[in-house]
Amino acid sequence: MNIVKNFYSICKRMRLNTRLRSKLFIVYLLVTILPIAFLIFYSYHTIKEQLTQQAVENVGSTIDQVNNNIENKLDLYAQNATLIYLDTQLRNYLLNHYEKNDISVLDAYDYINQTLNKILAMNPNLQSITIYTDNQTLHSDGLFVKHMDEVPAKLVTQSLHAAGHITHFFPTDGAEKERVVTLTRSLNYLSLNFPYGILTMEISEREIFSLIEKESTNKAIIVADEKGNIITSDVKHANFRNTAELLAQKNENSIVIEKSLHNGWKTIAILPYEELLTQARAASGKMLTISLACVFAAIVLIFGTSRLLTKRFEILLHQIRKVERGTFDLTFPPMGNDEVGQLSFALKKMAMKIEELINDVYKKEVLKNEAEMNTLQAQITPHFLYNSLASISALAIKHNNGHVHRMADDLARFYRISLNKGKKTITIEQEIKLTEHYLSIQETRFQGLFRVHYSLDQSLFRFTTLKLIVQPFIENCINHAIWDDDCGITIIIKLFSDGEDLLLSVIDDGMGMPRDVYERMMEKTEQPAGYGIYNVDKRIKLAYGERYGVEVYSRLGIGTSVQIRIPKTIIYL
Repeated sequence: MNIVKNFYSICKRMRLNTRLRSKLFIVYLLVTILPIAFLIFYSYHTIKEQLTQQAVENVGSTIDQVNNNIENKLDLYAQNATLIYLDTQLRNYLLNHYEKNDISVLDAYDYINQTLNKILAMNPNLQSITIYTDNQTLHSDGLFVKHMDEVPAKLVTQSLHAAGHITHFFPTDGAEKERVVTLTRSLNYLSLNFPYGILTMEISEREIFSLIEKESTNKAIIVADEKGNIITSDVKHANFRNTAELLAQKNENSIVIEKSLHNGWKTIAILPYEELLTQARAASGKMLTISLACVFAAIVLIFGTSRLLTKRFEILLHQIRKVERGTFDLTFPPMGNDEVGQLSFALKKMAMKIEELINDVYKKEVLKNEAEMNTLQAQITPHFLYNSLASISALAIKHNNGHVHRMADDLARFYRISLNKGKKTITIEQEIKLTEHYLSIQETRFQGLFRVHYSLDQSLFRFTTLKLIVQPFIENCINHAIWDDDCGITIIIKLFSDGEDLLLSVIDDGMGMPRDVYERMMEKTEQPAGYGIYNVDKRIKLAYGERYGVEVYSRLGIGTSVQIRIPKTIIYL
């Protein structure tokens, strides 16, 4: 049940997340390829079964032949063991008790050496023949005669269990360079069944391997004892010592055939499926080639069909992505009049409508900002005109002389620059001249009440700024900072660079103002003293952004410093 649910979940995710072209391709591919694949599978499976059955029969005959060869070889060595067992003279030498310095022991060694060397000469594949004896008076020569305490306990047990009547072979680990097979039997009296020694004959593993080597083409042959310990095999690059370990690795991809010998050994043949299926592949080669050609043609046709069906959807998706990125100028190739064509037409109309709405909102926002800036700009002119005219009028009543002409001339120059043919921005140099003309007017009225010093970086004169951003602060200095008519005040005007910005500073040593007064001026714009500060700060922020504007530092009785920050631009608005 869980498997069905998982499969349904996977299909659902593919249905929702896979591209349409891929879905169509998969469906058409399954409908076309499944019948062809079934035909190929059925033919291939039938051929494989027939070849498997034939291969099993052939391998069985091969194993029978290998078993016969092994048994014949072992019988030959068993006959040699029987000759040694029946040699009465040899038995007497082995059983005789030798005294110290007994010369007859030399005869014993001489006889044993001649007898065993003769057998070794007749059987060149024998590596060694050794007799283990309990006779301690017959010293070990390290070659043919050894004592029983040198023989492995397992070998003693196995030999005595045979009781001297049968010859038993078993595998052991020989020298480090080569494994050997050991033939053992106990030596005893024929009638008393009294063992007087153990005979061992060591045969190289290579001797057994030579019997299976020629038969191991396209298959692996293993000879093992009754416990599954591997005696020899033609399995390359393997360190297995037991058939259970080997079969655990080979059984899934191979055919295993096993037959036993008379002495308990067994011969195992492992036939890889790859070797077996070589003929099956060759037999079905033509049919497979034709089927693959059909499948390839089907894939090409299916891919072309699915691409043709989904091409318009991809074009439509590409246009939707353009709208998502903010591009509303959509271009479509001929899309027809079906559902996809109608969808493309609706998308184009929708993009045009969205573009119109965005343009309307943007234009309204721009017009709103411009109207607000124009309103703030226009408010300065009547306010300044009122103060200038008041100065001219007061001077004319008081003096009734030619100074009026000079003030009027400075006023005309001031307006000529400030109007600037309706532009909102002027150069820094023009802004400084505006300030100079205004100061000239005020010096005519307030003779000796203020002193002006300039510290200007003239390399910055080429940059532009909004009009009348310095004059309101000069006006505040004259109208609100003078507290002693005898001493007057000093005004310093600075222009300098600060990275990508430029700073205009107006500094006076007048009466200053408390912080709460400044904050009220910034909040209550209708106050005459705070109107100019708010106006300039608001215009700069609207034009250049929130990080620009006016900062005021003031302490009562010390003076006031105004710093105006604007960007370095050469833009005329």
